[in-house]
Amino acid sequence: MMTVFHRRVVPVLLLVQVAYVALLEFAFTFLTPDTAEIDHTDPSTSATALYAVLVAVALLALAGGAALLGSAQVRERTPRAVRVGWLTLLGLGELAVATMFLRNVAAGASGPDTLIGVLASVASCAIAVSCLTETSTVLRGTPA
Repeated sequence: MMTVFHRRVVPVLLLVQVAYVALLEFAFTFLTPDTAEIDHTDPSTSATALYAVLVAVALLALAGGAALLGSAQVRERTPRAVRVGWLTLLGLGELAVATMFLRNVAAGASGPDTLIGVLASVASCAIAVSCLTETSTVLRGTPA
């Protein structure tokens, strides 16, 4: 049961997160009104470039984690140290995401956003547990 969860469900959850981040980036880029001229809040070029790099790194980390957990070929071809480091950082990052969602749920009024925040937090915790379990399996040297 846990193998199916780690190998099939969690990679899909990670790919859903990739789609969610990409959709939000698309919406914030193309669907917001341009008020920078009115507000005089045009961001600097370096801040925009740094933000783009951070989003790209996050998407790469999520997609790479999905590949490491979901594909036996990728798992076998990836060096042990890279797998351990990647999945550990991804697991800790998912715990941070879950914490941020829960903080927003606690601070906001109850409504549809509360349900979305709780579900996203549960999904992030499940991904974190899966990543950290896989890391401990790799460190123990037991076959998965």
